[in-house]
Order: sequence, then C-alpha cells, then structure tokens
Amino acid sequence: MEIIKLTPRNHQEVINRALAALRAGGLVVFPSDTVYGLLADAQNPEAVSKLLAFKERRPGQAISVFVADKAMAQDYLQINPNAANVIENLLPGPFTVIAQSRHLTDPRLEAENGTLGIRLPNYPLILELVRQFGRPLTATSANISGRPAVRSISALRKTLSQKKEKMLDLIVDSGILPKNLPSTVIDTTTGQLKMLRVGDFLPLTPNSLVSNSEEQTQALARFLAAKFIPKTPSKPIIFLLEGDLGAGKTIFAKGLAKALGITQVVASPTFNICQEYPLPYSADSLQKLNHCDIENHHQNVSKFIHCDFYRIESAEELANLHLFDQISCGNIYAIEWPERMSSEMISAVKDVAEIIYLRIKHLGTNSRLIEWGFSAEKN
Repeated sequence: MEIIKLTPRNHQEVINRALAALRAGGLVVFPSDTVYGLLADAQNPEAVSKLLAFKERRPGQAISVFVADKAMAQDYLQINPNAANVIENLLPGPFTVIAQSRHLTDPRLEAENGTLGIRLPNYPLILELVRQFGRPLTATSANISGRPAVRSISALRKTLSQKKEKMLDLIVDSGILPKNLPSTVIDTTTGQLKMLRVGDFLPLTPNSLVSNSEEQTQALARFLAAKFIPKTPSKPIIFLLEGDLGAGKTIFAKGLAKALGITQVVASPTFNICQEYPLPYSADSLQKLNHCDIENHHQNVSKFIHCDFYRIESAEELANLHLFDQISCGNIYAIEWPERMSSEMISAVKDVAEIIYLRIKHLGTNSRLIEWGFSAEKN
C-alpha cells in the first residue's frame, strides 16, 4: 500500500499514480466533495471483485460510479426527462442520479432492476482523473459496509486490519475533509423524483431544497423551471416568491430567467415594479414546452415578467396598477413580495394562471431553505 499526500503542486503526479494503480486493476482511496471514496475500474471484473471483498458488500447492493462529464453520463445511462433535468441543472454537485443502465459497467454495480447510479462531483481532481482514465470509476465510500464514512485517512486506517490495508494499492491523503454528508441519492426512473438517501443538499421533504450559495440557488431555480414548466397546461405560470428581505428571491428569479434563455437580467425591479423580458422561444420550442396552443397565441411575443412589490403599501394600491388585467398565455411571472396581494386578487389570478408558491428562508449565513407547492396545495 502506498500513501501520497495531496498538495497544491502535485495534482498531476497524484493523477498519474492513481491512473497506474487503476489501470492495473487496483483499489485507490481518493478524496471527493463528500467523503473519501474507494475507486476501481468499473469495467474490470477483477477490480470490482477486489472492491466488493474489501467493502464486504452483500450481493444485490448497487454501487454508483463517477463520470467525467454529462456526455459520459449519457453514454452509461438511459436518460429520461427526470434524469436530464437533474443532470443538466444540479450537476456537478453532491448527487447520485439513478437511471436505467446501458449495461456497460460490471453488472454487479447495478441494482437488481437494472439501474445504475452515477456521480458527477463538484471536485475537479476526480473529474480530471476520470477524464484521463476514459471510463467510469466506482464512487463508493472508502469505509467497510455498515461502518461510518470517513473524512480522514487516519480515521480510515484505525478501522482496517493489516489484511484490509494490503488490499489497497494507493491512498491519496488530502487531510481532514469538510463535514459534508454523503451525496443525495435521487431515483429518476419513476414519474416523480424519489429521494432514496438525503444528503447535504436536500432536507427530509419532497417539496423543498437547501441552497448553500447563490450559485446553488440559481441552479435550483433552473431545476424547478425544468420540473414545472413542461408540465403546465395551457395557462401562464406565476412563481410567487415569499421570503424576508435579502432571503434570495431576486437570485432565484434570475435563475428562472437564465433557465428561460434570458442572459441579461437587471437587479430586482423595486423602482419599476415590473421588468419584462421577451422569451427567446420559436414556435416549435414553445409548443414543446406545452405553454399553450400556438394557434391561439396569435404570434404574440411571450415574456418573462419579473415583479417586485416591496414598495407597494397596500392591496388597493396594487389593484390600481392593473398589472394582472391581461395575463397572456405563454408568459412566465416571478413575483417578489406577493404578500402585498390581496386574497381576492390571488383567487382571481388562480382562475387564469398556474401558481407555484415558493418560500425562501434563511438557515444560516449562506444557507437557504426553498419550499414549494402548487396553488391547490396552499394552506
């Protein structure tokens, strides 16, 4: 067993040593964006047998694999719309995406139903390693099955016998990793996304997400746009963004805009009340998103309309602006501070539009909880 310390200056040396061990069918302990992982060639039966023996893995327990990019994910998975949404909008990140396998890896890595889990981590060193290796590597944690995942090499070695240590060909020591949870496991094979294991990014509820940065908030907005917009019937869509001042409503709205192909978005339109942006849809793409019947659209330009009602002092003042007198099919609205709207106004809007409620709450300095529900689910 060889141990090499990871430093800012020896990344290529570490990759070269890891590649040599993996190409020889060996096992490599490697840091990741979650915990220390155990890497092996996912297409080498001898390497997989060695990994299963080290892990003491029971038969029938699937093991996910690392891929280098989204194109490699498509090579090894049968991508349905749910999987495409997660892969396109939430990766790279701490997720394991489960989809039907193309059966190009060792079959013992698959679940009994023929599915395979893939990881595209937010960890450039692993991505570069897999890219140079040219095919997937196993993405299981380095601990023996049933024992806690490890965040330091010293903690790992305390759990291993000499026999187990001899099974490892290379250990890459990156010190103590941050206290991140293992990846969130998302099953994309059914009609609804199903969380099989909850990690750092998602709490224990199917209708909420946790963001730990502005980039993640915008990624979640893109994810929800892809989740909701194609399923919407022939009505405009209104996202009502509730939350305290500075909670991240504007950041979320900008993420929605980017998901719709709008690249230049001004700051929150507090002083203009509403800011309109033409949607860059062709007739074909509009029909594909199922916004409305093209023949009834009369070739009007669909818009993304971003509103901020913070300066509105009363529901009466808002009503006098007549902002909702003409809600056009094909338009998508993001409304900050919908608390300024009266219940009568919201009820009237429900009759002509699909409403999605989002509550954004501070959890800490950078963390935000984003919860959502449809108008029919609003209490």
